[in-house]
Amino acid sequence: MRAAMSRGALSYVRRRLLFDTNVALDAVCRARPQSEEACRVLRRCNGGGDMGIVASGSLKDAYYVLTRQYGEPAAREAIEWLTGLLVVAPLGAEECDLSLRSDEPDFEDGLIRACAELNDVDFILTRDAAAFRASPVRAMTCAEYLEICGE
Repeated sequence: MRAAMSRGALSYVRRRLLFDTNVALDAVCRARPQSEEACRVLRRCNGGGDMGIVASGSLKDAYYVLTRQYGEPAAREAIEWLTGLLVVAPLGAEECDLSLRSDEPDFEDGLIRACAELNDVDFILTRDAAAFRASPVRAMTCAEYLEICGE
């Protein structure tokens, strides 16, 4: 994706951040433990120069969780809000193949890792500390990312 951007766009985008499913849920559910931090990172992605990315599979999983907790209309509204704020990265055959060949113990985490690698992501934002340890893309919580940014 970076190759398609103009030089001006490259200077504007400071970092590319992939929101793991749990962080996407944090951003839309105020009752979740790190909701405030996830919303602060979203603000950095919408006016602060960072680019927020979410895998299409994460939206599917978030929709499922939100539907069970809050009902279908609220889930649909939350997903629509996220897609208005984040770039949606598709998950396809290449991501599945990379996930299967990765050393991630969980296929779903492997998909997120593959998505991060294929989309030239700088950081994976997650609350799953055990995931992505062997990934070449550094994983961290939203609070850790905000600390790096001096917030």
